[in-house]
Amino acid sequence: MLYSSETQRTRELRAVLDLVRMGKATTRGEIIAHLNLRSTTVSELVGELVETDLLRESVAKQRGRGRPAAFLTYNTQRFGVIFMQIASRSIVAKAVDMAGRVVGETHSAPPAETGNNEMASVLRHLAAEAMERFPTGVEAIAVVCSFSGLLDAPRKLWCFSSRWPNVSNLDVGEVLRSLGKEVILVRNLDAELAGRLANAGSRREESVLLLHWGYGIGAAYYTEGAIVNRQRGRFCEIGHWSLGNARGTRCTCGNTDCLETVAALWSLVPQIESVYPDLPLDEDAFGPMAERLNLLGIPALAEATREVVRLTGNLSRLLFPHRIILTGPFVRNADIFHRFALALEAAPVLRSLDRTVVISGEHSSRHELLGAVETVFENARSNLLRRKE
Repeated sequence: MLYSSETQRTRELRAVLDLVRMGKATTRGEIIAHLNLRSTTVSELVGELVETDLLRESVAKQRGRGRPAAFLTYNTQRFGVIFMQIASRSIVAKAVDMAGRVVGETHSAPPAETGNNEMASVLRHLAAEAMERFPTGVEAIAVVCSFSGLLDAPRKLWCFSSRWPNVSNLDVGEVLRSLGKEVILVRNLDAELAGRLANAGSRREESVLLLHWGYGIGAAYYTEGAIVNRQRGRFCEIGHWSLGNARGTRCTCGNTDCLETVAALWSLVPQIESVYPDLPLDEDAFGPMAERLNLLGIPALAEATREVVRLTGNLSRLLFPHRIILTGPFVRNADIFHRFALALEAAPVLRSLDRTVVISGEHSSRHELLGAVETVFENARSNLLRRKE
């Protein structure tokens, strides 16, 4: 990452910090060897970083003569973030340090009929409770809300969620203002894709489509070095594309005959329960069980698979991604995943191009967490280093 507006001194501070943070150096001597700086300069830089409490310095006890070596460690608990995300029908608030460790968490499961006032109360309570979970000395700097549905991220509005359809244009920034921390609203699939790309070390020129099929259906897309429309929090609400099947089935969004009315987990519950009455039908519990079930033997699931496979093929013809990552409980089923792979391989338009790689990626809240908070921590570190000027 380039920081073109930084001074030479800030860049040197960052270089030293990054060496220790990434485990490439633990002593002044190792820093000198990596950066080819004078020992006095390195000592000054280390001193400034210790003063900011981004680095900690300790001296090991030793026997005999000679000056003991001072060991440097990165203080992962200099800053903390409250991270709020949706897990099935629950909202989880986590106290997270700079290593991405969850040092405490709390959760709530608002009923489906929850409206703005009730949801505002839930969010305030969870954030305040999570704030209390930080160890002494951690400076909490932000509340990051990674939510599903339709967002207006710049205005911090949670416009719509199929899980709580009575929540409409909730001003999350205003709701959480009393905490006195920066409030950041991000779309959960954008955050998850960012986290996956960071872990995979993807090439900048590669384009990647993330498609999630679970309680709802949505997608995120990365191309030319950026996640499309990430700053706005609204892109590819494919679950609410119209099927035009004239059934008149009401969707949670208020329209009729959306894709989710025949393919989302929330709409398939009655059909699944009629065959497997004892299954837990939240995403996290249902996913591992879906691997072993004959889901395509349920007519409604077979239809849902056809519709989502067709949608994915059309998205491929529109976006031409190099890679497609499928997540959610349904694609953990081998038979269903095989339908996706076959459909994309058989697409005539795509056969003359480089073959799209299709993988099943187990949904991980860890990817979502890291993709949402890393930029926040990076900005906090940068601001602290600039203040040393």
